[in-house]
Amino acid sequence: MSSQATYFWRKFAKPFSAMLETAGFPLNLQCRFLIFVYARVIGMMGPHTGKSEGSTMTFDGSPVELSWVIPKSKPLEGTANRQIRFAIEPIDPRTGERLCGDDVLNYLVSPAGSLGIVDCQADGMIWRQALERFLFPDANGSQIAQGSTFFIGFEFSSAGRIALKAYYTPTPRIALSTRSSNVHDETLRLWDMDWAKLRRLIPDLDRGLSAPLEKLLSFIHELDEPLRPRIQILSVDCVNGKSNRLKIYCRPRAGTSWQDACRIFTLGGKLCDGSMTDALAHLEILWNHLFPNFRSNSRRQLELPNTNRTRPNKRNRQHPTEGLLFYFSLQPGKDVPLPKIYLPASRYGRNDLHICNAVEKVYNSIRNCRSRQSEGWMAHEVSKVFNHRSLKAGTGIHTYVTLAYKEKGWEVTSYFSPEVWS
Repeated sequence: MSSQATYFWRKFAKPFSAMLETAGFPLNLQCRFLIFVYARVIGMMGPHTGKSEGSTMTFDGSPVELSWVIPKSKPLEGTANRQIRFAIEPIDPRTGERLCGDDVLNYLVSPAGSLGIVDCQADGMIWRQALERFLFPDANGSQIAQGSTFFIGFEFSSAGRIALKAYYTPTPRIALSTRSSNVHDETLRLWDMDWAKLRRLIPDLDRGLSAPLEKLLSFIHELDEPLRPRIQILSVDCVNGKSNRLKIYCRPRAGTSWQDACRIFTLGGKLCDGSMTDALAHLEILWNHLFPNFRSNSRRQLELPNTNRTRPNKRNRQHPTEGLLFYFSLQPGKDVPLPKIYLPASRYGRNDLHICNAVEKVYNSIRNCRSRQSEGWMAHEVSKVFNHRSLKAGTGIHTYVTLAYKEKGWEVTSYFSPEVWS
């Protein structure tokens, strides 16, 4: 095993293995997924020395972010007790250069790259290819567009299969070519506030996305500029079109109070059914326990603590560090966009132990929730996975805690950094 593989096996594969065990995956599937990680993922995590500037996907520059979704009710017999996922920014370990999304995805779905366990149907790449053409009209072969980034997500199922997700940040304006600016006028850019540009993408994906997009645009265009979300990431799943989603990640320049969060999460009150009411009630519980100094009745804007262990690492000075993050999921044939709010626990939380306790409060508030361990079960599970330091030492293991509005209710996801450079 190379020194690079040894380093990331210890820093990343070890906590990933503990997540699989905590989730109740049978031993044979744990081994299957770990073999895949060793054979196909670690080699794309970049150098373990100072050759790379670090990834832009995490506050500390780690090139990987893990997550789990713990269901609100007892899972079916024979299935894992939570969904396990992670995403990486593919980086060449020899040069530290970012790898092209097209090359990486084509390899991972090939017979050689998939190891027979990656799920991707014949038309599973159509959306992401259309998205790449839309974002990078001047792309040059296998070179990643200057200033953009690509992340790839892996989702691990109880059936022993792996699903892929593709994430792209648009090219920033400062990286534009000096050639005729007319060529680029309609191209979506990083932090773009002209959401109408997305209309040109819809015909290449599915016209059934038009209805939810138009509802989203009507809300976005009503907002004053400081509160209007700026587009940061576009994402699609590597599945067939009718099952796919277009996910739009965005951040407003201003507005971090509870009232600001609710405005965007509900599309200004346009999403107001019973499921949304229930989602907001549990989001409020999460918010008040996560940010006790900025409770929902205070109307206060979130403020960064004076002392925050997760100041941007020298390996990553480009990761956004303040404000709320949202995404809107658009699906063919669905009339409304489905929102998800990302609460930046790593930036505004007290420490990782406090964050665990806040998430636990949400689950404890659920009626008929499956029985849990005694108080502190969430902190116990997280500390078992990420045992390289005490949860009380500061923030940084948790990156975000999210709550998503779904057709069948709401869902909480915890995102984690293994702090590979610590």
